[in-house]
Amino acid sequence: MRSGIVLMLGVWLAVSCQEIKDCTLETSTDYSIVRFYRADTTVRTVKEVAFGKIYIAGDPDNILSMNDTVVVTGLFLNPADTRVTYLFETDSIDYELTMEYKPHLRIYYDECDPVYSYKLDTAYSPNFDSVVMVNNVLDKVVSTNLEIYL
Repeated sequence: MRSGIVLMLGVWLAVSCQEIKDCTLETSTDYSIVRFYRADTTVRTVKEVAFGKIYIAGDPDNILSMNDTVVVTGLFLNPADTRVTYLFETDSIDYELTMEYKPHLRIYYDECDPVYSYKLDTAYSPNFDSVVMVNNVLDKVVSTNLEIYL
């Protein structure tokens, strides 16, 4: 009887210590979350911005957004490159934002497909008042990667 209990306890411990391999737990994203703020105030105030078009420089036909008022937007990255420049067209001025990043190919489990995770190295703009990197890791848990003041 005692050996049966010890055997069952041993089996239970062996099964409970097995690693759970869930491929849906991956939280990496292939886009940077950008929020817009007013630059002319001492208090961080959200700003709604109306853009005629948002697209990757050199590819004006691949429009991310058109005639839209935004407070926050996601800007996609290319896993085959390490830099992307977005253009934001308005009635009065066209803004440019460049993000430099490093893609990392990750394989979490043999049973799961490989995924890319990204880390932003830098973000800059010659037109926006300022660009602040809040979090360089692109992840579903993160609510903001870049704050843009204009």
